[in-house]
Amino acid sequence: MRRGVKIVQPTVNRKTWGIILLLVAAVAVPMYRLTDWFSPKAIQVSVSFRPLRQAEPGAALPVVVGLDQDYELSSLVVSEVQPEKSPSSGHVVWRLEKQGKGAFTRGFLYGQPPEGLQLAAKSPAEPLKAGASYVVQVAAGKVMGSTVFQARGSEE
Repeated sequence: MRRGVKIVQPTVNRKTWGIILLLVAAVAVPMYRLTDWFSPKAIQVSVSFRPLRQAEPGAALPVVVGLDQDYELSSLVVSEVQPEKSPSSGHVVWRLEKQGKGAFTRGFLYGQPPEGLQLAAKSPAEPLKAGASYVVQVAAGKVMGSTVFQARGSEE
């Protein structure tokens, strides 16, 4: 190093920090508001009816519950609900809980437990009634999802 030569280190002043902060905010705020990266995930649940067999009068067609992707379910509850009441206040017709290591599933038929789930109560799934409203609630760890549907009969 030569004598008398002073090396000047660049410094970042307040104005530069302010501009950096504004640029970060200009990118971060739209990412937070316009994407779902920071929102809690939810399982998308769908219900379809399969006329696999002719339903008896008053009985519902078989119900297939579908999920948006493969999940290792930890619980499943199907409840009958009244249209004017909250979906969480219904009569439980089928409840399953995790039993050991479960398999990933994307769907199942009502009344047939997916692998890894077992009946929480000793009674099997109650038959669905045509025209009645039900809510399906599923959980895979902390991720949950639900949907409300109305059971259909064979004459509909």
